[in-house]
Amino acid sequence: MRRSAATFYLVAALSVTVFAETPPPVRPVKTSDQFSQLLVTGGDFAQRVALLRAASDLREIVLEALGAPQKRYPVARPILLVMNASLPTDRRPILRVTEDPGGVKLQLTFPTPSALNASELERALITALLTELAIRPSNGTQDPSADIPVPSVPRWIVDALFHKAHHPNTLLTPIAVRTLLNSGRIPSPITLLGRPEEDPVPSTEEEIDLHRCLFSLLRNRPDGKEGILKLLRRDSSAEPLRTLSDCFPSLGTTETALQREWTLHLASCSAQTELVSLDGPQTEIEIQKLLQIDLTDTESGRHFTFNLSQYDDYLRIPGAKALLQTRQLEWVALRNRAHFLYVEIINAYIGACAILESGQPKQMKELARRFRNATLERESTAAKLSRIHDQLNWFEAVGAPRQWTPNLAEFYRLLDELPPVSPKTKAALDRAEKMYAKRP
Repeated sequence: MRRSAATFYLVAALSVTVFAETPPPVRPVKTSDQFSQLLVTGGDFAQRVALLRAASDLREIVLEALGAPQKRYPVARPILLVMNASLPTDRRPILRVTEDPGGVKLQLTFPTPSALNASELERALITALLTELAIRPSNGTQDPSADIPVPSVPRWIVDALFHKAHHPNTLLTPIAVRTLLNSGRIPSPITLLGRPEEDPVPSTEEEIDLHRCLFSLLRNRPDGKEGILKLLRRDSSAEPLRTLSDCFPSLGTTETALQREWTLHLASCSAQTELVSLDGPQTEIEIQKLLQIDLTDTESGRHFTFNLSQYDDYLRIPGAKALLQTRQLEWVALRNRAHFLYVEIINAYIGACAILESGQPKQMKELARRFRNATLERESTAAKLSRIHDQLNWFEAVGAPRQWTPNLAEFYRLLDELPPVSPKTKAALDRAEKMYAKRP
């Protein structure tokens, strides 16, 4: 009996020793942001903090670009970022949408971040954020255990947001689609919607510019904020035209109307080839060029030059309608580069070209008045700009923002009431400018 008790105590002691030497299972350390939406695991603390900071900044850019509010869980679903050091650096990040009793969660697994895979990791983070927005309850009351479809994120919006994250100022990154407009190789926006982000072939610079134009076309609309979020929840590859019409009622319902608006938008974006807007005299020169219509009669071979307002003389010549369509695009392109005082004048010429190209008889009667008013407004604008003499006023007139501010309107009202600056005052201003320019 004593031997049996001794054996029992020995086994118990060995068991305690074995259990004491075996460490308890360690749960992976997770570092989360203040919203408890981004959780990072793997790597050391410095790597997790750096990744969390970069992901938080990227989330802020994406939500701001889409106009989506930042909300806490459970409205915003958690995204688990798993840093796996055993994966090779050239392995692409893997995004999985999983479901457990707590609801739907997103998990992004990727190798240790480096300079080689940084771009792919950022694109994967954007895809994860867009996927979370797509499955996020629209009203915040949806059952977390409900069956939620997970649509595929298209390539065009990832390209646009990735570019915006690296180039906040779009004026410093011109959009080069002029060659597409000149060659007539304008892809339909419908074809751009269906390409998935999982496509292994990277986007070319030309495709990125097109994707940026498509994002600006859809986002900067009266229904753009709600439309983008609706589009993320839909399968764009199936019936893309109907999907666009449902998400953006302000767009044309036919493919022809959509292609026309898309072409005009591309022409507007293609004007971003110069970082500085034209000043007043330069704008006037460009307007004079577009007011000249050059046509060649195919039957006689004679070459004619008309003013845009002489439509009774050139509308009957073959090819005039096609030239007016091209001229309308050129006016749209000039509007983005012109001095801001000429914007409304250029809009008047754009409307006149549209009336001439459509040939509507009721509106043709108003063309003479439109051209006359545009000419008078151009003369008035040129007179205002010619009376700006000192450097400060010139900077205020040329470098002012495009929107018409009340202070700028008051400035021009006072400028019209003041008498012209005398030669004596001009000379005094020149001497003062030279004197201050010599000071360190």
